[in-house]
Amino acid sequence: MSKIPHFQRLVERAARELIPLDVSLELTWQCNLRCRHCYIPDLGAPDAVSTPRLLELLDELADMGTLFLALTGGEPLLRRDWDLIAHRARELGFQVTLLTNGALVDERIADTLAELAVSVEVSFHSADPVVFDRVTARKGSAARVLENVRLLRDRKVSVELKVPVSRISQDDALGVSRLADELGIEARFFTTIVGTKDGGLAPLELRLPARDAVRIADATDTGCPVPAETAEHPAGDGPLCAAGVRYANITPSGDVLACNILPGSAGNINRSSFREIWERSPRLRQIRAIRRSDLTICSTCSKLPYCRRCHAQALVEDGDILGPSSAACAFAAALEDAARRGA
Repeated sequence: MSKIPHFQRLVERAARELIPLDVSLELTWQCNLRCRHCYIPDLGAPDAVSTPRLLELLDELADMGTLFLALTGGEPLLRRDWDLIAHRARELGFQVTLLTNGALVDERIADTLAELAVSVEVSFHSADPVVFDRVTARKGSAARVLENVRLLRDRKVSVELKVPVSRISQDDALGVSRLADELGIEARFFTTIVGTKDGGLAPLELRLPARDAVRIADATDTGCPVPAETAEHPAGDGPLCAAGVRYANITPSGDVLACNILPGSAGNINRSSFREIWERSPRLRQIRAIRRSDLTICSTCSKLPYCRRCHAQALVEDGDILGPSSAACAFAAALEDAARRGA
């Protein structure tokens, strides 16, 4: 009997058969906060996909085998039809996660999320209100978000604190952990501050040094939906990433991206069906075809067991999708050093 868990087998089948198992749908880029590490390049960009087209898209995704749907942004609650989209997604059987900054949640919204059994991930920056408000650039945001997290928790909504750790907030990871314990909910920490979706590098100024990131982050968590694309490929001849293989990102303009932070549209759902883009896009085929042997430097690196190389970071930050990622190299070195010291 196979020792591979059922979910891992599902992931491997999706990668093998090119099923878009996991889709991130950005309902809007508009946002009421101004988080300094945000990767959205234009928080005022218009929403260019109509409600009927989004509902049609959900039917397409269901037909193609999508199971996991993230409704995100910007701040998705700023789109007036968010609840209509969430209702339809749940009717179709998707496991829906709402990614929100939490500041706009009220009793009506909390009741709706509880009724729909939608999971909620709330961006949370610090247990110190001063630090929190410094990150969001909005005074009073910490108090509002914390109050609204309690609204969700009290309604038995599955809520989790999603904690991006930057140079601003790095000293309060323990404080957030304690707060999450007091609330009786989970907190997940991420140190993967990335460039903006159009290739801008400004947010990287807030990224932690690798040695500090290793101390805080779960070394197995890349921030991606599920890693381990090569579990079925011990020789290294399988896809290296979920991007464009079983995962896609759709922007408010309708562009289909291989992942949230990998520039380059594969097509637009306002002009083509998602299926046509997913199955025929040269851009997605190019990304899917990347194998470890194509990474001429990385494929023979001694730090490969510690590496969390990302196609997007390699392209955006270092200029070559097939080359090394300097961020991943630094993290791998720090992780290897920590392992040797037994840290």
